[in-house]
Amino acid sequence: MTTCDDCRLPTEAKQAHDGDETRTLCKPCATLVDSDRSIYVSPLEHDDLELILAWRSNPKVYRHFRLQDGPLDWDEHVAWFESRGPDRHDFVIHYDGRRVGVVSIDGENEVGIYLGDFSAHSHGVATMALNWLCNRFNERTPLTAEIHEQNGASKQLFTRCGFQQESIDNEWLQYVYDP
Repeated sequence: MTTCDDCRLPTEAKQAHDGDETRTLCKPCATLVDSDRSIYVSPLEHDDLELILAWRSNPKVYRHFRLQDGPLDWDEHVAWFESRGPDRHDFVIHYDGRRVGVVSIDGENEVGIYLGDFSAHSHGVATMALNWLCNRFNERTPLTAEIHEQNGASKQLFTRCGFQQESIDNEWLQYVYDP
């Protein structure tokens, strides 16, 4: 089995030509590249942790996280990264040559997304990244997401990407993607 050059997950190869370069891409990554060459994803790596810590320590980002109510601690952040299970996948979203956010799926098929670089908002980046994740992990459906009831942008994003609100747990809305 071949590995996709972007998401680095196993795939049946699809060749994509980018100028003089030929790359091996999975179908969802090839679709993402075909639709907008300025957006792609790559696996979260140790070198990304400092930037991710800065984003996740911003109250404008973490105010919508269920399990975080303040800035993160570096050692706990690294411990989380190193203890992730094999069914959890976190991807850095790249837009116009810079890292702008994260899209992820955990071992229980719960997905999440945030853009830490606010200049990437309102450009369709989150929609394309979430659609990519749903296509890449389609075999794991149903996918779920928890969204704070006051997070209107995320409610719109997940609905636009095919998720439907299924239930409510206090202030948290449960969304399901099951095409």
